Amino acid sequence: MNSLDTIFKDAHLRSYPKGQILLYQGEKTPDFFRIIDGYVKVYDITAAGNEKLLLILGPNDLFPLVWTFRGVDALHYFYETFDEAEVAVVERKKIVNSIKESHEFTAHLLEYFVGRTADLMKRIDCIEATSAKHKVAQVLGYLAAAHGEKVARGAYRVQLHTTHQSIADMAGVTRETASVQLKELEGEKMFSSSSNELIVHIDRIERFLSGE
Repeated sequence: MNSLDTIFKDAHLRSYPKGQILLYQGEKTPDFFRIIDGYVKVYDITAAGNEKLLLILGPNDLFPLVWTFRGVDALHYFYETFDEAEVAVVERKKIVNSIKESHEFTAHLLEYFVGRTADLMKRIDCIEATSAKHKVAQVLGYLAAAHGEKVARGAYRVQLHTTHQSIADMAGVTRETASVQLKELEGEKMFSSSSNELIVHIDRIERFLSGE
């Protein structure tokens, strides 16, 4: 059992249906969450009222993503279940005390948040991409890296169910545009899909994005 498992050993478990908002942007919460099963999407709302999907968190991920020692700050994002999910909940002060008392726990938590920062950087690359095709390819690469299971050299099976709409939300394009670009990328063997499976060839995606 690692230090994080120890912290959440006696946590309260909560189950939620798909589409349940767990935390609202601007809300202040005294709690800290760990996903046991299912997925939680992290998003913002644009000035035009559209959802801007930033990340999808999965089993063993932690949230909120941003908090400090200064007190309970207002949340930067919305957190909503992407599908049915079970989460473990502890008081935030328990996490703060563990950071002060355990170098091992601090290192574990730091390593985790460095990883999530890398995911956010990938998402920024997607937002800054100039073409719709690059934006959609960036999303596929992110999904494979963050939620993929390796099935062959360079190939990853995405472990959560995605739709053209959810990929469009992450890419910042319309569903129609995402569908066109996905068809083109699939034709170029960047990924393959069926009714219940998405296999992303992340090596081919990376070569495409690097311009090789």
